[in-house]
Amino acid sequence: MSKRWVEMSMNGARRAQRFAIAMPIQYRSLDDIAWLEGQVENISRSGVLLRGPEPVSADVPIEMRFALPAEVGGEDGAVVVCHGEVVRVLEPPASDAPKTLAVKILDYCFERGAPDRL
Repeated sequence: MSKRWVEMSMNGARRAQRFAIAMPIQYRSLDDIAWLEGQVENISRSGVLLRGPEPVSADVPIEMRFALPAEVGGEDGAVVVCHGEVVRVLEPPASDAPKTLAVKILDYCFERGAPDRL
C-alpha cells in the first residue's frame, strides 16, 4: 500500500487515512446472491463508510466491489473486491433514507479486466 494511506494520529499511533470520495459500491452479505447498490462516503485501507438501501446487521461478514479511483490507489482501471465485517449500522433520521454502514476491511484483491465492471 502507498504511504499516503497512513497518517499519524494525535497519540502517535498509526491510523489509516480516510479519503472522502463519493463513488458507487456493490455489497452483499456472504449468504446473499444479489448485489445491492450503494454509495461510498469515505474509505481507507482499513474500512469503508457506505450508504445503501438495505442494512446489514453488525458483525455480519459482507463482500464489497468498487472501482478504485486513481487518486486513491495510484492506478486506474482496477475493481477492488473486499471481504469485510459490518461494525456499525447508523439509522438515518428519515425512515426512507439510505442506511449507513461502517465496514472493517478484512482482506481484498484486485480484479482486472472484469466484464461487469462498476
